Amino acid sequence: MNARDHAFSQLVSAQLPGWHDAPAAQHRATESPTDPRDRALGDAITTVVTKNLLLLRHLMRHYAGRNLTSIDVGVQIIIAIGLAQLRFFTRVPASAAVDEAVEQAKRLRFGKAGGFVNALLRRATREPDAPLPKITDPEQYARVVLSTPPDLFNRLEKLMGVENALKLCVKHNTEAPTLIRLADGVPLRHLQEPPAGNANVTFTPAHRAGFYVADGAIEKDYARWSLAGLAQVQDLTSALVVDASVVSSAKRVLDRCCGVGTKTLQLAAAAPGAEIVAMDSAAWRIERLNNSLLHRQIANVHTHVASMMSHVPDAGLFDYILIDAPCSNSGVIIRRPEARYRQDARALASLAELQQRILFDTIPHLAPGGTLVYSTCSIWDDENGDVISALCAANADLKVIELKTTKPSLSDDPTQHHDGGYRALLRREASTA
Repeated sequence: MNARDHAFSQLVSAQLPGWHDAPAAQHRATESPTDPRDRALGDAITTVVTKNLLLLRHLMRHYAGRNLTSIDVGVQIIIAIGLAQLRFFTRVPASAAVDEAVEQAKRLRFGKAGGFVNALLRRATREPDAPLPKITDPEQYARVVLSTPPDLFNRLEKLMGVENALKLCVKHNTEAPTLIRLADGVPLRHLQEPPAGNANVTFTPAHRAGFYVADGAIEKDYARWSLAGLAQVQDLTSALVVDASVVSSAKRVLDRCCGVGTKTLQLAAAAPGAEIVAMDSAAWRIERLNNSLLHRQIANVHTHVASMMSHVPDAGLFDYILIDAPCSNSGVIIRRPEARYRQDARALASLAELQQRILFDTIPHLAPGGTLVYSTCSIWDDENGDVISALCAANADLKVIELKTTKPSLSDDPTQHHDGGYRALLRREASTA
């Protein structure tokens, strides 16, 4: 499979707006590229199409001169890939991008559409300056030019004003910097020296001590550093969810939605003498965490594939609980571009219901005097303050210690970047019995 077919397959699976009928085309391209360069290019094309989907659909409609409902979804995806290459991949000659799109239509058995694909993309090369909304109409400008749905833009406008909302939407369409958190006591040079280092990587200090922007690193570097216990890919906002000074005295710790274990490893480093229970509903995530624990020789973390506390044998009480809850990812859209299309009221209400279910299922396991940390990658009250208010209303012995929403940074400087998110610190009153 080549890069374009890999992108096609990923975009079919993504179920993006307007392409919900894409499963009918899934069988056309299902294998993964054998060449890592094809995979990397295919991933890049997928990301660019996802970030600019509403713009590409607007352009497609303009150049086709007809409603997109009359165009097969699979053909739309092929055209979107071609338009993305024409507008955003400057190293690809326009003629080559058009020819590749036509060949892809034939290869994926959309052969009869080849002439239409060719004509549309040829027109796009002749008329690159298609009419677009002006910034004087911020909502339409955000929707089309910045591919930001009105549901998302209106919320951002309410949260930070029109000017900053537009700035953030622009930033959403850029590449997110990769920040690493250096493990305590590890010299930076160890990330550049054998056996786990890479001498070709350069590190620029971020605006918080212990964090660096890694330039020139690849996935294999991050994996080696993580397994060796040298450094972890982690944004500042995410890293500050775990407060070492709070968890260090804990004897029993629960990481309720541990994922692949980034925060679990933080907890283990902050409380090496504690018994730590980490649970997640996905077996593949627990498997990755187990692999990290094995390589780092961490023995005080016990993992469970479980979605509810009743699925954890002898769970008992914990004096520190972390719930890094599933959320809309509204604070990390720069890293999760598909999340911009899932910020409508219905989706948020469903997530809030899930978050409350997790909280209410977990809270009976918080010991008297114990600490609960609830965090999300969201910046909306629906998933943050509102669910905490509901929890406290039903549990009078919970005391709020801290509530903090962090908005995503607007700076273009990678060293000043941080994601958006939320952190609530609650404490259960100690028993007087």
